[in-house]
Amino acid sequence: MYTAAVYLVGLLLVTYWLRLRVWKKPSFSPITFLMLPLMLVLLIVQERSADDFTGPQGPVLLAIAADVSLSMGTIPDPATNGDTGTRLARAQRVMLPLLTQLSATARSTMISVTAFTSKSETLLAWDDDLSLAREIIEYVLTTGLLTEAGSDVGTALTGVVPLFESLPHAFRDPERAKFLILVSDGEQTVTRAGNVAMLGNLRELGVQVISLHVGLEEAPEGLPVYDENDSFMGFEEVDGQIFSVPDPELMRTIAGDDPARGLFVRAESADAVSSIMNFIGVQASGSTTNAMNFGAVIGVWALIIVTLLRYGFEE
Repeated sequence: MYTAAVYLVGLLLVTYWLRLRVWKKPSFSPITFLMLPLMLVLLIVQERSADDFTGPQGPVLLAIAADVSLSMGTIPDPATNGDTGTRLARAQRVMLPLLTQLSATARSTMISVTAFTSKSETLLAWDDDLSLAREIIEYVLTTGLLTEAGSDVGTALTGVVPLFESLPHAFRDPERAKFLILVSDGEQTVTRAGNVAMLGNLRELGVQVISLHVGLEEAPEGLPVYDENDSFMGFEEVDGQIFSVPDPELMRTIAGDDPARGLFVRAESADAVSSIMNFIGVQASGSTTNAMNFGAVIGVWALIIVTLLRYGFEE
């Protein structure tokens, strides 16, 4: 709004000056008359290109619910798969660049961060400080953060519903785009009874769910054991089980069948960040496009200034 007001005042001043000085010359008035709408169009294009958000006007509302259960600390055998990192680390490699791209847009973004195992805990309520959200995702989200064992996606969904319900009335409108990124390997250790009901509540609130699934199907993953020299020794047995089995089908179910209302994406996919950005509808403006638009605006202003200097002071 502030930028638009500055543009409007500038246009009014230029129009007034041209009317007093330049448009008295009939031969020159058609050219200067065409300059003003051209400049206005270019200014609008530049303003819009700074940020492209296909949803309703307003901030991007994005809740992140991340699984921090023990299975998110598993890795594949480094001898055959290299240093792929834990499942949680792979998810962070998607979430952190995502926040970087969101911060590169002119549109404000409201973020909330929730961690869950068999219970959920809000780490950050709605906040537009993306640097704070980044620190939480990078440094606070760790396996073992919550003392309760197990993993329950339904608990995560239950935990984020009050966050969306607490939004100001204008933002609770189902037509206003809101997003939930659910980060998990899908391994469920407790009943799934609450999933359907909570998903229904989120849909009624207009929340679009992004299922960020993490976990390798082609390689078994377990909790690593290291010696005092940080050399990999093998996998730890937990409750009689060595390997953790991810469940991508559960995460697909959470995303739903409607591609307009939900997205399933693998954290290990090279295009995970771009897929999420495209689904949300926010695109960071390219530096080349910005430079061209800025140059065009400067060019039009230069033409007007030259016109004023050449003809504007003649009585």
